[in-house]
Amino acid sequence: MRFALGTVEYRVKAFIFDKDGTLLSLHHWTAIMLARRNALVRSFALPTHVQEKVLIAMGVDPELEQPHPNGAIHRPRQETEEKVAAILSETLCSSFPVVLAAVKRIFAAVDRGFPWHRYLRPTPGAVDLLKDIKRAGGKVGVLTHDSTAPTRLHLQHAGFDRLVDAVIGLDIAPAPKPDPRGVFLACKFLGVEPHETVIVGDGPEDIRAGKAAGCLLTIGVLTGKGSSYELSEADHLLRTLKEIRISA
Repeated sequence: MRFALGTVEYRVKAFIFDKDGTLLSLHHWTAIMLARRNALVRSFALPTHVQEKVLIAMGVDPELEQPHPNGAIHRPRQETEEKVAAILSETLCSSFPVVLAAVKRIFAAVDRGFPWHRYLRPTPGAVDLLKDIKRAGGKVGVLTHDSTAPTRLHLQHAGFDRLVDAVIGLDIAPAPKPDPRGVFLACKFLGVEPHETVIVGDGPEDIRAGKAAGCLLTIGVLTGKGSSYELSEADHLLRTLKEIRISA
């Protein structure tokens, strides 16, 4: 499979994408965090000051209900669950492992019942790019700091489920990005070598993971949280995925 960026053409076998901010816009992100907060309030009857702490731990500004400057958009899901559980454990004077298990159950239940179809939006050019990759005989993997099951759910609701060959969430990846072992696992599932692969992401951890794994190319995309400065290590920096042109 060949693809071009500007006047430069490459030949590869697979693309590995990050999920949030790369294939999916961040439009859904605050809404799901607020829904999780509401579920925690119902379960634990949290006072207002604790609700605010929980929202900040989940990366949402309590007053503006928008992503917090120290947000969790690129934080591994498990880390966010642990931060929330630590706050609740101290507040409720309860065992951390017990509270963490409850937080995981509550988050999973919210995810299952969330109206994803109202919030999930592909980033510009994402759907057409994946279709073009598949038509050209290429493979597509998704490597994310979210867990595998909710990632599959998100991809399904956004119309990507038939376009993705492998999903690697942090629950099955050996370590979070920028550790390259998740890339190696994705390549194993796709049946390709890293040097035959392009990695695409909106965060510096995506770029560093791809370089550490020896991917042919790393591409940063400005549709998520990462700035051009934060993505400066990428081999190519794109405004949207529309700039990637696939040929057979």
